[in-house]
Amino acid sequence: MSKKAVIYVRTSSERQGEKVSPVEQEADCRKYAAENDLTVINVYKDIERYRVKNKLVEPSGTRPDRPALLAMLRDAGQAQFDVILAWREDRLYRGMRAMLTVLETIQENKITIMLARETFDAKMAPLKAWVAQMELDGMKERMTMGVKARLRAGKANAGRDRYGYRRNGEVIEVVEDEANWVRQIFAWYNEHIPLLEIRQRLINAAVPQKGGNAFRKTEWSKNVIQFILGAAKEYAFGVKTQSRGGETFTMPVESIIDMTTYEKFLQVREANIKHPARHIKQNYLIGGLLYCACDRKWGARTVPAMRRNQEGQWVKKTEYGRYYCRQEHEEHISPDCPRTIASGKADSVAWEKVCEAINKPEILLTQAKKMVAELQDNANTLNDEQDRIQKELDTLTMERQWIITQARKGAITENDMDYQLGVIALQELSLKREYADIGQAVNIYALGDWETRVVEYLADLRAGLDSLNVIPKNDEERLEIFEFKKQVVNTLVKRVTIDCNRELQVEISINLLNLFHDDPPPSDDPNKRGSHTQRLKRTNKDKIKTVGIRPGWRYFLRAARALQHL
Repeated sequence: MSKKAVIYVRTSSERQGEKVSPVEQEADCRKYAAENDLTVINVYKDIERYRVKNKLVEPSGTRPDRPALLAMLRDAGQAQFDVILAWREDRLYRGMRAMLTVLETIQENKITIMLARETFDAKMAPLKAWVAQMELDGMKERMTMGVKARLRAGKANAGRDRYGYRRNGEVIEVVEDEANWVRQIFAWYNEHIPLLEIRQRLINAAVPQKGGNAFRKTEWSKNVIQFILGAAKEYAFGVKTQSRGGETFTMPVESIIDMTTYEKFLQVREANIKHPARHIKQNYLIGGLLYCACDRKWGARTVPAMRRNQEGQWVKKTEYGRYYCRQEHEEHISPDCPRTIASGKADSVAWEKVCEAINKPEILLTQAKKMVAELQDNANTLNDEQDRIQKELDTLTMERQWIITQARKGAITENDMDYQLGVIALQELSLKREYADIGQAVNIYALGDWETRVVEYLADLRAGLDSLNVIPKNDEERLEIFEFKKQVVNTLVKRVTIDCNRELQVEISINLLNLFHDDPPPSDDPNKRGSHTQRLKRTNKDKIKTVGIRPGWRYFLRAARALQHL
């Protein structure tokens, strides 16, 4: 009976000299499958850069987080195939951590690895992965040394060209057409032309950007103009700065703007910095939680209200807060975006909806029940994940002992031993963090009678609402009320969405994992004895006496402090 196989293809820029196209890799693998009676059911490809923590990375063989690789290993755990077929072993991994991820999966699920151009030997895999890792590290070090030598000699290196310049061999030269527009941008800025107006003028004049006709989501974005203005010193003094391997190098280039323009630019920028028009002074209850159809997080600013005095002059009467959409590029503004809303109105509506949710605890309780049910359904899977991580940690411990033994025998140098032990230490740190995160989720069983405790906390919140909705007597009490309201909002509100009619939709959620913590052991200090709740009561009572808060606050204080870790 024919075995089910999948093909894994990977390309990156890590070894340009041996780079083989995805088409060639897949063709060789399919030919091998046909010759060995394998039925190919899927092809997994890591051939493009992907995003990790807001950074685009290459699908290097040293990385264990490649999207297609992870998808293939997940499917392997579901017994969807019997064989993983790759062009060569280094397509699957080129480092210890990636190798361990692959080998553990195939061992647990009894998957066979076959290679179109090599013979796979699971016993030799760790040694080959270590050699590949050392080879890559040596290559990177040699490349870094070569680049530093070029920069130290004043020669141009590969990298991003600043607008107005381009590399021509080892020299950086001026692109006159771009340089003229750089001078024009600085001239407009020195005339106090707003950046969005400068942007529109560039678009109307069909000024090309770097990269020619390359597709851009936003043409001449505000950030691009700010990037050009931010390089004023380089444009004026004629210097190119580059960093490599912790060192900074400078090389002379032809200047584009004159010193008179540069000095005027500094004066204008200093004036703009000294007199900000949107300095935030108000308290914003839903700040950082408000979104619109543009899918942008809204900002907040203080707006002065003006009136005429008896002499007919405009003077500031008062100040009020406003939330506003941060999307400034007109072509990306949604027709359903209202652009602004008074902060007082938005905060009042949002707080009213939060109070409605607190006064209807059955809604929050239903959410909590759903969350507990999902956690219980996933508990077995999470426990399996803990077992997997523990096995990886045990494997690393054995590997550490093997490395130390080889160093004692003289089979590897001390530098090699230090390097490998350092890699293992980083792997252990990552695995232990992952284990701790899973442990927090599995700890759902330690909640005990969680439903009763949730009901108690919500009842405390309801009891304190009337005290929060009163008119404060002074600024200190006003700040206290705002801080507690903000705490509740950050605890129970996940997101606030505004539509074109300025109607607010408040998404309420509750997180049990952060809500409860184990009680600490008894203490010899009388003030620290008793349960967590009893200590909170004593703390709140002392705070009421110190600050002068009315007794009606005690219910709210107890719940608010219990929720402060969210």
